[in-house]
Amino acid sequence: MYFKKLCAAALAAAVLCVPFELHTGAGTALPETTASAADISEIPADYKTACDWIWQNRIQTERSMEAWSTIYDQIVAGNGTLQYILIWQSYEKITLQQRQKLPQMLEEAVNMWTDNLIGYDDWPFEHVNVKVVGYAVLDESCILDRQPDEVVYTETANSWLRDDMISSGMGNSSVPAIQPAEPTDISRYAHWNDKNWSYNGSYDNRYDMYLHGITGMINMGGYGYHYGQILSDQSVLGLINGTTSTHILLHEMGHGFGFPDYYGGEGESDGFPPGGFPGGENSIMMAGSCAYINDFDKWFLKYSWSKIKDEAGRFDLSAVQPVTTAPVTTAAPETTTTTVTTAVTTEPAIQTANAEFTDTISEVSLSDNGGRISFEQNGSFTFSGTDYFSGDDSKNLAYYEAGDRISIGFTYDQSTGQILSIWKLDLEQNSHKIKGDVNADNAFNIADLVAVQSWLLARPGSELADWQAGDLCEDGIINVYDLIALRELLTEQGQ
Repeated sequence: MYFKKLCAAALAAAVLCVPFELHTGAGTALPETTASAADISEIPADYKTACDWIWQNRIQTERSMEAWSTIYDQIVAGNGTLQYILIWQSYEKITLQQRQKLPQMLEEAVNMWTDNLIGYDDWPFEHVNVKVVGYAVLDESCILDRQPDEVVYTETANSWLRDDMISSGMGNSSVPAIQPAEPTDISRYAHWNDKNWSYNGSYDNRYDMYLHGITGMINMGGYGYHYGQILSDQSVLGLINGTTSTHILLHEMGHGFGFPDYYGGEGESDGFPPGGFPGGENSIMMAGSCAYINDFDKWFLKYSWSKIKDEAGRFDLSAVQPVTTAPVTTAAPETTTTTVTTAVTTEPAIQTANAEFTDTISEVSLSDNGGRISFEQNGSFTFSGTDYFSGDDSKNLAYYEAGDRISIGFTYDQSTGQILSIWKLDLEQNSHKIKGDVNADNAFNIADLVAVQSWLLARPGSELADWQAGDLCEDGIINVYDLIALRELLTEQGQ
């Protein structure tokens, strides 16, 4: 129960980032190099040896391609298409012309990666089309000259990344304390493992990833994973306008395929292959060392596809019918929906009301199909089935316990006290010590992993406020095995 509650709280953040990276230096032109092969057997021996090491020591250990939500999976499931939303944690204005350029910019970046798969080992696409299907904003006025068919989401949530950004130097105090709330009901990342999820009636209504622009974030940094890419708002605008190098975006897209960062040294658990990278160009995934997708990156892209493509049940390449191979240059959403709503349709006889408060749970009792939750100051309510949390486990009350302090907003039936829908639920204080929370800030996230790594490397000023919380091996010490376990726990929670 406790572990599920932590996972639920992590899901509320819409999945956290892989370890951060600081990028320096300007981008360079993409060299004219090739990495041609028919399948994995034709990968040059020195490259394959390096790929084998990374696969065994990084990918399998970190489980970064285990979930069927990588960019490989998204493209195949979408018949050669990717659908984005823009999350705009900023008050900068975005013109219609900039919005029209956004999908083209993303499409060009995606195809810088996927063009290297053309003709390789049953990869079925010659081009990947990218479409922007919505904008989640803090302020609608940021969308200048808004068109009738543009989808805009205006609900907000607490910014789950702000504190980590400030503490790690990736952002400053101007990062907004709130962020647009992404529409998780149409997110493939949130529902990839539910084959019956409707995505508002059709898979075509989904979005696969988001591009997230944040005010106050450093311009030469980024985050990335299967969920998408996170950059500063100025970097996003610079990419649209053609004034910013693409190498940080390409790096973060690499995480979307499941590729790791190479922080550590040669042969180390968070490092790179013994003997270094073949070709002498390092990797675009080694932050600051290469500003383009080089030969090694191309080989590892191919190698990884070969490793996962025949996994049982993962891909049905026989069913693939590419939608188009022509580049797309405009963003014209097909739906006319303009806002996200959490209203619940009920029978006319039911009298509903809304409640919103922060309180401590005094009791949770569960039955076969629901249960009852009581609060110290706000009485008791019942809940049943799964409709009230709409598949978002962060709002599943069965995962919470007496002693948890939560901030909750919900709609309920006044006559019965039954909760009909939850539109806000944040865990303010856990009734248990949080596993992995070595910096004692009441959350387990990337900052804890960085703290343990710094402490193990004896970096000046490194300290662990609660080292026992990081002793996942439960052997009375903190060592590299605990670091690996912490990284796996982050991965399991989608961080």
